Amino acid sequence: MDISNFLFLTIIGVYMMLLVFIQTWVYYDAEQRGVNGILVTALAFFSGTIFGTLAWLVLRPKLKPQPVPVRS
Repeated sequence: MDISNFLFLTIIGVYMMLLVFIQTWVYYDAEQRGVNGILVTALAFFSGTIFGTLAWLVLRPKLKPQPVPVRS
């Protein structure tokens, strides 16, 4: 294996890790906001990861504040 193959495989590996990280974040963010996370993640992935993630950031619903339980 020469250096060009090593660099190519390293770049592909870093890209795949970034892809997994972004899609995981989109899933958990959608679930936290009360939207189907699998559907949003699939739409973000198949519309182009960067474009789909940016679209989710613009179009996502507001986060509703969670009530804090009070002990008495």
